[in-house]
Amino acid sequence: MKFRMGTLYTQKMTHLYGRATNLSCLLCHQPDRQIHMLSGCQNASIQNMVTERHNIASRLIIKTLIKGDFGGNIIFTDIGSKTRMAQQSLVLPAHVANRTLPQWLQPNLSADELRSCSRPDAICILPGNKKWTLLMSSKRHTGCTPFALGCTPN
Repeated sequence: MKFRMGTLYTQKMTHLYGRATNLSCLLCHQPDRQIHMLSGCQNASIQNMVTERHNIASRLIIKTLIKGDFGGNIIFTDIGSKTRMAQQSLVLPAHVANRTLPQWLQPNLSADELRSCSRPDAICILPGNKKWTLLMSSKRHTGCTPFALGCTPN
C-alpha cells in the first residue's frame, strides 16, 4: 500500500526529511527510489530475496494448477529447489522436470546450455491446440537466446 501511495520509506525520502546526506542506496550506491527498493537493487542479497519471493508465488500457483484439470499437462517448472518446494508442501509429479529445460524444446543447445539459459517458470501443454503454453513470467538468465513462445513443435 505504501508503494501505491508513494510513501515507501526509501533513501530518497530519508534525504528529503533531512535524515541522510545522499540519495543513494546503502547497498549498491545507485539512486534509491521505490522501484529500486522493490526490484531494482542489484545487490546479491536483495536479488536473492526478490527471486525467492517470485518463486514462492510461482510455487503457490503450480500447487493450485496441479490440483486442477490440467495438472497432468505441466511438463516443466523452474520454481526453486526440492527443499524449497517441500517447505511449501509441493511435490511435483514424476513426469515434471524441474530447473532443466527439456532437450526437445531447443535441440540445438547442449545440456549445460539448457541449464544456464533463460527459462520460464512453468510449461504446460494444453490438449487440442498443439502449442506450448508458458505460464507466469520468467526469470532471466544470461548465456542463451530466449526461445519462441507459443510455437508449434515439429
